[in-house]
Amino acid sequence: MISMAFVFVGSTKLLNIAINNNKFRQLLQLMNKHWEIFNGEDERNILSYYACISLKIAKYYGGYILISLILYLFIPLVPRILDIVVPLNESRPLVYVFQGEYGVDKEKYYFLIVLHSYIASLNTITAVFTVDITYIASVLHACSLFAAISHRLNSLNGQEEIKTGDEKKTHIVAHNHSLRDEDISISNDHYKLIICLKKHQFALEHVQILNSIFTKATFILLSLNVLMLSVVGIQVLNNATHTDEIIRYAFLAYGTFLHLIFMCIPGQLLIDRSTEVFEKAYAAAWYTFSVKTKRLLSILLYRSFVPCTLTAGKMFVMSMTMCSSVTQTAMSYFTAFLSIR
Repeated sequence: MISMAFVFVGSTKLLNIAINNNKFRQLLQLMNKHWEIFNGEDERNILSYYACISLKIAKYYGGYILISLILYLFIPLVPRILDIVVPLNESRPLVYVFQGEYGVDKEKYYFLIVLHSYIASLNTITAVFTVDITYIASVLHACSLFAAISHRLNSLNGQEEIKTGDEKKTHIVAHNHSLRDEDISISNDHYKLIICLKKHQFALEHVQILNSIFTKATFILLSLNVLMLSVVGIQVLNNATHTDEIIRYAFLAYGTFLHLIFMCIPGQLLIDRSTEVFEKAYAAAWYTFSVKTKRLLSILLYRSFVPCTLTAGKMFVMSMTMCSSVTQTAMSYFTAFLSIR
């Protein structure tokens, strides 16, 4: 059952991208367009900073998946290796990656069956990795858009912050709203707010398309995570005397939980960055603005009051709160299964 769920996860992710191929192409085109729209030096630095974070996550995530896959697939070969290194009077029981009926003699075609399992596992994990990294990169790109907008809004407060990989530079820009410069400064703030509103609209469009692509698949995967975390616990108890099986299921449990975190953290980051836009707009020196500029500010406040979210089936908001709830639900199912075992 665990193996089937593992394959189902990869198939769901890949099928979701295939079904939403047109939307996904539109999303990538928008991401490319954003680099032309957010063309300020500071904005480019912010977008590049988040792109570097995506690259680092891809490297670490890929390394973890590769190591886990090697260890997971190596365990079935342990009995064969021990038969050669430390032979017994009889051969040790054969272990398979996937338990199933192939319609042939399993012992005779053992290595072919294992090879088939390895290829299937590699294809599945490749699908999971590529879709996950694409999802995370898209969400972080949305975060960079909101961060760039917040940075531009800082100029309305007289303070600008630029975050780079190694340091945080703060530039203070003094607003001079004296009587003789009043018309110039008001016009400048009005123009900046118009730019912020337009760019905020691009960011909202990006999040809307991103959520429409992944919301249904996320709901399926979220439900599957609950089931897998519960069943893995039962399997560990059933194989308490088999150390190798416990190790395999421990890797599965850890991988499932890590996958859940990777689903929830991007949503939490998006909530934080989109909320930051409202906070920066709220902290603006509105009392120095003209009537028209105040109206623009109220529009931006209204649009950014509700944070952008990624949902699962348009019912559950993906955040660290959801991660905690899913874990608690999985433990509840685990104890329920354990009581009727």
